[in-house]
Amino acid sequence: MRVAIVSGGTGGHVYPGIALADELKRSVPGAEILFLGSEEGLEKDVVPKAGYRLELIKARALMRKISYKAVSAPFVSLIGFFQALYILKKFSPRFLISTGGYASLPVVLAARCLGLPFYLQEQNVLPGFTNRLFGRSAGLVFLSFEASQRYLPGTVTGNPVRAAIIGADRGKARAKLGFSPETKVVLIIGGSQGARRMNRSVVSALPLIGPASKLGIIHLTGKRDAQMFSAANFSFYRRIDYLYNVAETLAAADLVVSRAGATAIAEFTARGLPMVLVPFPYSAEGHQEMNARLIEAAGAGIFIKDNEFTPEKFVSLVSGSALDLAALGAASKKMGEPRAAKKIIDHILVSLKK
Repeated sequence: MRVAIVSGGTGGHVYPGIALADELKRSVPGAEILFLGSEEGLEKDVVPKAGYRLELIKARALMRKISYKAVSAPFVSLIGFFQALYILKKFSPRFLISTGGYASLPVVLAARCLGLPFYLQEQNVLPGFTNRLFGRSAGLVFLSFEASQRYLPGTVTGNPVRAAIIGADRGKARAKLGFSPETKVVLIIGGSQGARRMNRSVVSALPLIGPASKLGIIHLTGKRDAQMFSAANFSFYRRIDYLYNVAETLAAADLVVSRAGATAIAEFTARGLPMVLVPFPYSAEGHQEMNARLIEAAGAGIFIKDNEFTPEKFVSLVSGSALDLAALGAASKKMGEPRAAKKIIDHILVSLKK
């Protein structure tokens, strides 16, 4: 069986695609999988590292501010549409799975023009543009949150998470990373592109944290900000530019401070991790804030606005007992859906037999 998957732009769209591809290989031995993605996205590095073939097309996000990129985006995506037509006709897959991102629009449109069955997977509470546009003509739509059904009819399965993240052993991970059992490990993740205000607040907070606090801080700065914070030197602090495999780090963590991308949240809840969520304030249609508010309402984390995430606020949250990590973690675990990828692939395979 040949299957095409379009996952493009950010890790939040790419990693669910990889999780689905891995599950498809387990469910259909010998399945041949082809990823399609954007020349400008993270997938050009991540997908080949995961062991999958990738074809790149022209695609660009449809921006809401007037700029050269905003004006050129429809024309770039039109080129991508014809590239996708050629790739899909040549590869001749049985069906297409789209996990969203700006690369998905020309590819899903090409699939529809070719009469190729396609299935849509949505990570966020508020569905993205492509999924809203093509949702009613898709074979099936898979949603991560029940709240998304207000915007788009679909089957709630949860967001696919890679098996390595679900199965990582906490004890082994902490030992490998050099953390003692009594250390409270805080993981800060700003997203694949980083988060400058968050990064600055965390680094500015380091002198306020004493070694007696028994904290261990792992700070994923993103490649863009790596050099800016390279001088930070504290025994309890570790800075990382980028993690291609975050499984061990998540397994070792007691608390995660992060942007509020839906795929990251799915990984946190799959591990039952307490969360402090600081949504990217300029996310499309405010979808990250919607994600964060839902998590806070469920008691799995707290929501802090970007401009309120100060060094003092960070210290107050990670030091002492300001957060009930046990209660937050229990609620987080309750929200997790580690079988989401299997549910989605099972639904698709059943639908193909009808």
